[in-house]
Amino acid sequence: MDPWYFQGAADILSNMTEGHLTLSNTRNILAAEWEAGWQEVDESEGEVTFTWSRYLNRFFHVFAGANLEAVEGDTEETRGIFGFHYLLPLNLESRLWLDTDGGARASVEKSLELTPRISLSGEAQYDTHDYWEGSVTLACLVGKNFSVLGRWHSAYGFGAGLQVRF
Repeated sequence: MDPWYFQGAADILSNMTEGHLTLSNTRNILAAEWEAGWQEVDESEGEVTFTWSRYLNRFFHVFAGANLEAVEGDTEETRGIFGFHYLLPLNLESRLWLDTDGGARASVEKSLELTPRISLSGEAQYDTHDYWEGSVTLACLVGKNFSVLGRWHSAYGFGAGLQVRF
């Protein structure tokens, strides 16, 4: 019997919210990711991505799923996606996907542990529909399941808040 494990994290900030929920076993990963922002944009906007991934090795896994984008709570765009995650040298996490609208998205992410409690992470993403997006986050661990965050996001500006892990 291959047991399933659940984990998640939610970042609740003054300018946006972001997070993920994951259910996985040895080779399969079911995931939901979200991002929603309201600062420095005319209307609040968000994105939700649901994927099923097949783990092939510690460097590479493939996935398929759906990506939904919304403005003011109304779904504007729903696309099927398929792609892969690849761990590059220097522990750069990369992701590339193609969607059913003929578009593509590529992203890289890096996290650095500056001290045992303080980390710095950055993400850059290019989407053929939405173009460039990026963020930089400074996090301070205050408990096993909680961190205080400061984040700059290219679309939503600066914000501060809390990360909850479960």
